[in-house]
Amino acid sequence: MKHSSVLSGVLLMFAAGLMLSACSGGLGYYSKSGGYNKAKIPTGQGGYRKTGKPYNIAGRTYYPLESAAGYDETGVGSWYGRDFHGKLTANGENYDMHALSAAHKTLPLPTLVRVTNLENGRSVVVRVNDRGPFVKSRIIDLSYAAANALGYDKQGTARVRVQALDGRSTYIHSSGNAPIAPPPPEPMPASKRVANEPPAPGMYVQLGAFGQPGNADRLRGNLSADYPSVRVQPFWNNQQRLYRVRIGPYSDVRNIESTVLDLQQKGYTDAIVVIE
Repeated sequence: MKHSSVLSGVLLMFAAGLMLSACSGGLGYYSKSGGYNKAKIPTGQGGYRKTGKPYNIAGRTYYPLESAAGYDETGVGSWYGRDFHGKLTANGENYDMHALSAAHKTLPLPTLVRVTNLENGRSVVVRVNDRGPFVKSRIIDLSYAAANALGYDKQGTARVRVQALDGRSTYIHSSGNAPIAPPPPEPMPASKRVANEPPAPGMYVQLGAFGQPGNADRLRGNLSADYPSVRVQPFWNNQQRLYRVRIGPYSDVRNIESTVLDLQQKGYTDAIVVIE
């Protein structure tokens, strides 16, 4: 990125719509060649975890955080794109302007954060894998895809809120892809499930929303062996009953990130992160 080129000598360093669930933030969409394409979180290939080690840029020393827990900051967000596409990020990944990533001066690398454009209410979940922006008052530099999803790629900057996804449910989870959830009830057809049961608070991976319960149940069945916490959650949207297929809830952001990447590798490219 514009910061990676500087950091290399010092550190080696989703205008379509935004897919949102009620009271939740999704990964987002961006437009390309007139179509709608899902932007993805980077795979993390070649990257490594970086925390705590101070570094100096232009005479100023920055002190990265050991943990992102509780991080919540408001300020100016910017973005970077084509000039840095394919170059190394601060933690050794390749910057992809069409993926959902970001640069931050002090958050641990990598960290998943939810960024909200306070000017239009749009939200997007991104992977922080780079350092910057080293411009006064700016707190985060998004990839092109993320800025496009938030609707400020044309204007360049926007006032944003950045929140680390550091755990929002009380469940205890394993270190693998699937979270440990309370023992599920005996399987029953989606058409017979209670529609007004609210989902537990937390972070979920959502695979789709279907008008037919049978389609939702088939997808749930295909996923249940690898993801025991997958379930169908009926809900009403504009007087239409729909059936969401979700995995979770998660409290450990590393597990939800691992699940999204694993699903993408298996061909489930419509997986999105939602927060209740």
